[in-house]
Amino acid sequence: MPRKGEGKINEIIYNNTVYYNGKYRYYPTISGLNGILDEIINSNSTTDYIRITPFYKNEKLDMQIGFEDFMFYIECRDVFDEQIQGIHILDCSNSVDTPRTLNDLRLGAILYPLCKNTDVVSFQEALKKYKKSLTEILPKMMAIAKSEMDLKEGDLPFGYFCFEIHSE
Repeated sequence: MPRKGEGKINEIIYNNTVYYNGKYRYYPTISGLNGILDEIINSNSTTDYIRITPFYKNEKLDMQIGFEDFMFYIECRDVFDEQIQGIHILDCSNSVDTPRTLNDLRLGAILYPLCKNTDVVSFQEALKKYKKSLTEILPKMMAIAKSEMDLKEGDLPFGYFCFEIHSE
């Protein structure tokens, strides 16, 4: 059962991803995710981390596919430098799922940013870059979903992307 963490951002995520007094989890679609990201950006604060894991669900086929290799993970630390950031990106980008390995370091830098605990501006910028990158990421995930789920044209209207969001 999800728990409500302390802080503005954790409260925003909790309020937008659970219902019935925290007994059930809600996975927002892209429009819901955009609203949550805007709310977080406007909160003018940071948190320890936010992890956003996308998945595609198709109701007609009763199937879903996760995209852990396209997960967004921002972590706020006391101290870090460019070398630590580079190692962090490489560590996060190494996927065990070889056919879908994320080998684009530019995209890795967007998906796995680090920032300082008190650096609200860098935190906001990282979220804005992620939000903008979704226009590039979603078509890649759709191509993977079509291939791996063997989606036909008639199946597409019954599918949608959702996002599991965690924070601390």
